[in-house]
Amino acid sequence: MAPSLLALVLSSLKPYRRRTLLLAGLLLLHVALEALQPWPLKVVVDYVLQDRPLPEPIAAHVTALTGGSRLVLLVLVVLAGVLVQVGNHVVTLFSTQVQVGLGQHLVYDMRGRLFDHLQALGLRHHIATRTGDTVYRIEADAYAVENLVVSGLLPLISSVVTLAVMFAILANMDVTIAVLSLVIVPLLYVCLRYYMTTLVGRLERVKELESTLIEGVYETFASMRLVKSFAREAFELTRFGGVARTALEGRVRLTWEQSLFAVVVGTITISGTALV
Repeated sequence: MAPSLLALVLSSLKPYRRRTLLLAGLLLLHVALEALQPWPLKVVVDYVLQDRPLPEPIAAHVTALTGGSRLVLLVLVVLAGVLVQVGNHVVTLFSTQVQVGLGQHLVYDMRGRLFDHLQALGLRHHIATRTGDTVYRIEADAYAVENLVVSGLLPLISSVVTLAVMFAILANMDVTIAVLSLVIVPLLYVCLRYYMTTLVGRLERVKELESTLIEGVYETFASMRLVKSFAREAFELTRFGGVARTALEGRVRLTWEQSLFAVVVGTITISGTALV
């Protein structure tokens, strides 16, 4: 991340340090609960259905708690699994609320900064720049900071931590399988590079088309007296329809390419699972 971009992110998060730390804590708790989810099923299969002996450090405590009954052990493990699942949903609920709140605060702060910056620009800029494009930038581009921090940076950190925890657990069980699970990482990196170099540019093009559409609407309604005086409603509708159709086609093509990207990533992930 470039120093200027990092400085922007840090300055945006500074007024919301407590909310950011709370969200980070909830994400880490979510990672811990995700790591715990498979273990109740393992206990049921290994130590209830197959009646294997429990590991020595906990065998005495479990026997004292269950009286040696597999049925009691089953009920306790199932209850523990339910608590883990419910706890995970509760953590997800609160983290979503905190995430949305933080994201909206960042968006509105960014809109204020963009508005102040655009006002400070010289008159030449405002003469050369379309009003609709300026409004579109304040309205739509302000969400970039939310996408970067709330939908990008924090989930990335959470995913890295999750990957490290899962790899450590898997490596402790079987090193070969742990190494095999990382085979798909280079393929995922190639897909991500393609997305960054290709789809991001096309996304910017679609946003420019949508900006042009909004500019046309502004021009039409700002000149409504002239439009009415010269009976130009049909012409303006045709012009609006042409620009809207171009923007629509661009957005649909971009969505299709993004969906294909998701399919490719999903296929690679499934292949990695099959390999393991």
